[in-house]
Amino acid sequence: MSTKSVSGIPSILVFCLFSLVSGCGLSDSAEAPTDKLVISEFMVSSPSGGPEWIELHNRSNVDVNLKGCEVANQEGQIVSIDGDLMVISQGYFIVANEKFSDQMSPLLEISADFIFQSKMFQISSAGGLSLLCDGKLEDELVYQLGLTTVAATARSWQRQPDKKSALVNDQGDHWCYTLLLEDYIYADRRFASPGRTNTICASAMPYAFYDDQASVLIDGIDWNATLEVAEAEFSRGLSTSELVIWAIRDQQITPEIAKRISTLYFKNIDMLYDTEPFTVIDWNHAVWHFAWAISNLYRNGDSEVKKVLQAAYDDAIERPETLERFYYLAIDHIRNDVVVMGDIHLPAHERMKQLIVVPGNADYSQSFEEYENNQRSLLLLRLIHFLYLVKSFFTGSSV
Repeated sequence: MSTKSVSGIPSILVFCLFSLVSGCGLSDSAEAPTDKLVISEFMVSSPSGGPEWIELHNRSNVDVNLKGCEVANQEGQIVSIDGDLMVISQGYFIVANEKFSDQMSPLLEISADFIFQSKMFQISSAGGLSLLCDGKLEDELVYQLGLTTVAATARSWQRQPDKKSALVNDQGDHWCYTLLLEDYIYADRRFASPGRTNTICASAMPYAFYDDQASVLIDGIDWNATLEVAEAEFSRGLSTSELVIWAIRDQQITPEIAKRISTLYFKNIDMLYDTEPFTVIDWNHAVWHFAWAISNLYRNGDSEVKKVLQAAYDDAIERPETLERFYYLAIDHIRNDVVVMGDIHLPAHERMKQLIVVPGNADYSQSFEEYENNQRSLLLLRLIHFLYLVKSFFTGSSV
């Protein structure tokens, strides 16, 4: 390995990739990326001096020799690979500092393929990275990462896995932090997925909004009918029963509505622990979403609403500690400074429209009676769950 400095790299603090197309970046090369090797994930430096690393992914159908490849950062430091090192077809290759083996390998059971020294190369929280092999640009990006959350002190930044074209994939909304799931934790509140397929990104969650209540407000909600739907759902004792309250968690409510929701919370929160799973939704998911709903309603409410919801909120923010999974996601949604709003993804978006009553808006239920007429029977729900289990068994996919 060798390290050296290069000059002339501009200071750009907005996320953009493949400067040859967009006009900003690290390289003076006039060639387009080869679309063979890409930077698929990386971990930036931390004040505590933890592991830093870059994951390379070979998207081609042949093995690639990395001899002659260089990774450069925006500060002008370069890591050069001088020897014959192969990355197999569709495989991953990890270029990491010396702290990777001590802090990440034991829990993730994975080793770095190439080691550089921290004093010679750093990956800052705002900067750029480029990969060149034999003088040809393979991949390039400029980025600025956000602040850590209450649930995580370190998370890798990763490329969305389902994007096939480098030119399409190298856009800011196709990159994201590693999901806060237990499968990706490698140390206390640290998350990453080096050497394996990345998790989904925000671009797959088009209905997520952050501190943006105006974008999720729904005009004309019939609150009496919607809360009647909520009561009916809770009476069924399902792991999905809380979703009505979750669906309205970002709306502006009165103290009277807050009181009814608080009553529903204390009446039903403990019941959810005994519910049976429905597809990916189990009691952990149910408790997390009900507590998340109360937290959002409280944080978005005025002083009178907060007063009514105070006891429910105090209880809700402690619920993550009762979970067997989704603990870190729950903390992030319930106790983080940033309020996560919206239906998050398409399946939830479609289901929420069936649970909220908005007369005159054809996108939503028109009445409690319409909800009752379209309510799925328990037999149908069991059939759907059975088919989900069969599919999961044969595909090996589950949450």
